[in-house]
Amino acid sequence: MNLGEKYKKAWFDYMNNLDRETLPSLMDDKFEMRSLTKGPQKTVESKKEILERISSIGTSIKLTPEVHLSSDDLLVISVLQEWDTGKGIVMWFVKFRDGKAIQQITAKGDPA
Repeated sequence: MNLGEKYKKAWFDYMNNLDRETLPSLMDDKFEMRSLTKGPQKTVESKKEILERISSIGTSIKLTPEVHLSSDDLLVISVLQEWDTGKGIVMWFVKFRDGKAIQQITAKGDPA
């Protein structure tokens, strides 16, 4: 399993409260998540902020991830999000350095 695959699994395990240790250990202390599109979250979130936010998502949203590219350097994934009133898609681009995620860039929109 490469680093991208480990990060994806750790992200969803963290969000679903199955494992709260692996994801933080895979994120650099200076990790940042940048959103290229408007949303409820801030444009740039720190490691602490993103961990707090995803821990409160719970199971109210159905998520269907699809990995497009995964390596020890980069993860590219789309996540279809479905909730009671609609759906959306988020693209993730996660960069890794020295075995840690250093940046996650996201963009969201309406699925085709």
